[in-house]
Amino acid sequence: MKIIGQGRTADVYALDETRVLRRYRDGDDATREAGVMTRLAGHGYPVPAVVRAEGPDLVMERLAGPSLLDALLDGTYEPERAGHLIAELLTRLHGLPGSRLLHLDLHPGNVVLTASAGPVVIDWQTAEEGPPGLDCAMSALILAEVAVSPAPYAPGARAALGALLSATHAPALPHLPTARTRRAADPNLTTGEVAALTEAVALVESMTA
Repeated sequence: MKIIGQGRTADVYALDETRVLRRYRDGDDATREAGVMTRLAGHGYPVPAVVRAEGPDLVMERLAGPSLLDALLDGTYEPERAGHLIAELLTRLHGLPGSRLLHLDLHPGNVVLTASAGPVVIDWQTAEEGPPGLDCAMSALILAEVAVSPAPYAPGARAALGALLSATHAPALPHLPTARTRRAADPNLTTGEVAALTEAVALVESMTA
């Protein structure tokens, strides 16, 4: 199998032109995530179609298109527009009937811009039920982490963050402490990234004041 993508917790392999295999490196069970995605698809929310799941393996629809992150980096998507898109996807998710489901990792790297279905949200491993404001706080904090970094695209992340906070439907500020605790506990973050959370939280607070 040809590997076509790598995240912090999983690798993605091409099976053919229409299917991919996402495999968790730590052996985490993918069946819960598959169930979440199937449920979301039933409500019309834009997720990849699930083919099957067993153990750490999740076989799903192969999406054609760049990630929102790639589109931002190559200049084909404006940061402010990206912030509004993330806010829209969060609003749609939190507005599903009878659901309090949160993504908790919705950032530009987890949105694929397809020509046929529009923006599609991927990577539902962290999904769980909770208050919508926590989801907004997590997305805001992730953007803020980039905005306070020395990366050349930090100004773009700050612009996207401002757009997200202005368009979000649920207040992020009350949930920032919980979001910070969750981010700090992420074993995939480096020591430097954890240390930068203080500045990232301060940025979000200053932009929502």
